[in-house]
Amino acid sequence: MKNVILIGLMLFTFGASAEPNSQYGMAPKKKKVTGFDKTRIIVGPGLGFGAGYRAFSFNISPSVAYCFTDHFHAGATLGFNYYQSSEEYTNPITGMPELFKHKYPAYSFSVYGRYLLGDFIVFNIEPELNNTKFVDSYSYNLTTGKINEQSTRAFIPSVLVGAGYTQRFNRFGYSYLMLCYDLLQNPNARYYQTIDIRAGIMLSLWN
Repeated sequence: MKNVILIGLMLFTFGASAEPNSQYGMAPKKKKVTGFDKTRIIVGPGLGFGAGYRAFSFNISPSVAYCFTDHFHAGATLGFNYYQSSEEYTNPITGMPELFKHKYPAYSFSVYGRYLLGDFIVFNIEPELNNTKFVDSYSYNLTTGKINEQSTRAFIPSVLVGAGYTQRFNRFGYSYLMLCYDLLQNPNARYYQTIDIRAGIMLSLWN
């Protein structure tokens, strides 16, 4: 009789320990997958500067993109471009030489898709909208003799396609050198009848 009771207690103890425990025995719940991975975000600083005789220019165009695969990503770029040059003229009132500064600020926004073929070739398509200044006419101030400028601003669309060389740093980060052509060829666009040369770097901050 004692043996039967002992066997029963052993079976009960084994059965209780085999039951799932709400704190320790159950498998941990898997985290919900949202589909967004911040390690796939890449950014580009987009800085440039140029200088010449009585002239200079600079641009700021930060870019951010999301890598949908190891080879394809899409993103957007905000840009500010500024060009200034100085022209000497003779003031008709004073007869003295003076400088007139031509100032051309421009703003741009673009979205793009890029495909990296292997580790060496990059293809780019990029619709872009530029807000550009246009000078309508110049005149002299009859009191001071200084030049007055009459100008307007306009939105100019472009669609750039291009290809070039790329060099990867890691899974998503890379540098590039591209030649791009504007399919729309608007006479007022800064890409009109030109090939746009672009170089830059895209960095993965979380890798």
